[in-house]
Amino acid sequence: MSRQNATAAGGWQSSLPLVIAGFVISFVVVGGGIETVGVFLNAISAANHWSRSSLSLGVSVGAVMAALSTPAVGVLVDRHGVRLPMTAGVALLFVGFVILMLMQQPWHFVAANVFLGPGFAACALLPLTIAVTLLIPDRTTLALGIVAAGTSAGALVLAPLLQAVIEATGWRNTYILMGSAVVLTPLPFIAFALPRGQLRSAAAREPQQRPQGSPLRDLRQPGVGALAGVMMLPGLTAFSVSVHLVPYLTGLGRTGTAAAAALGAMVGISAVGKIGGGLLGDRLGALRTLRLALALDAIALVLLHYASASVALGGFITLYGLALGAQIAVIPAIAIGVLGAERFGTLFGLLQLGTMLASAVGPVASGLIFDATGHYAGAILLWLVALIAATATAFWIPPAKTTVVSTPVRQAVA
Repeated sequence: MSRQNATAAGGWQSSLPLVIAGFVISFVVVGGGIETVGVFLNAISAANHWSRSSLSLGVSVGAVMAALSTPAVGVLVDRHGVRLPMTAGVALLFVGFVILMLMQQPWHFVAANVFLGPGFAACALLPLTIAVTLLIPDRTTLALGIVAAGTSAGALVLAPLLQAVIEATGWRNTYILMGSAVVLTPLPFIAFALPRGQLRSAAAREPQQRPQGSPLRDLRQPGVGALAGVMMLPGLTAFSVSVHLVPYLTGLGRTGTAAAAALGAMVGISAVGKIGGGLLGDRLGALRTLRLALALDAIALVLLHYASASVALGGFITLYGLALGAQIAVIPAIAIGVLGAERFGTLFGLLQLGTMLASAVGPVASGLIFDATGHYAGAILLWLVALIAATATAFWIPPAKTTVVSTPVRQAVA
């Protein structure tokens, strides 16, 4: 083994605690705490006769609170590292789950999400994504893909498990079980596995220090607008598809069970796409991988339009899941090449705010189109146009102007 390869292997091995911590926290906190919310909504509504709209309001409040808190989380990570914001996130999650366990009125669910939204933002993917991107210069996109795959794996495993527990013991006892897991799981990793203090990039990615100035000035740099586009436009489409896929397929004559199975299969395949996209990004380059993934996403939506045919539906599930996972894996590696390491947490948090707001708009716009036309053809066209625009925008992102210490890093941002 050459000295360069030995150094890269050693760097990867030393990064394993961070990657493992990221995967486990994503599995439990995001896959269990966020992705299973629909399982609880059905049970709570049926048991208490609360309206779906009142519970949906709580989910929306949580999403907005999470979005609004992401810039602050990014600033805290830049200034203090990941341990402080993640510890604060655990505290907020504790308060939110206590309210859920004790709630007696629908507004209690809304109040809980006021704490849960920023709690998940501070304790879940954003700090971990920033840490992995800055601290793992070798096989960056593979590490990001593994961490992100924890979310998909957690949703696949925990959603049916929690449904079984709800049926056996009730939603309140299940909240006690899941809330305890969500709050306790990050603590040993925060104490022993995650890096201490401010994050310093493990590779000299920039030829010189970025000049001092405000984050807003940094957001006006060349390439940042294109980066925002390839984050926001696919975000609008992805959340819209996840929200409307089941009703769309049932409208085509599929059973509810079959439609839910299609959604579950798409989530499962996205886990493969995250790891596969990470591997491809380290070899082919993150930008090339992103452009390929966005193009495959657009083709998948064309297949979705013909999903009454099983072959088209299967093609959509496979292509869309793989492409979506790949995008999630490579975006942060591209972002650090555009934004630089100096204020990466702050700037990436601001872009995440825009992405989450776009994600919130997408399902509403799609629902309005359906209400106006009585079918989803217009909504699918909207999603397709957004992805075509994102694919074109990806070609406006300039190659990263970085000084790279190893071949894998150069490939990760090229």
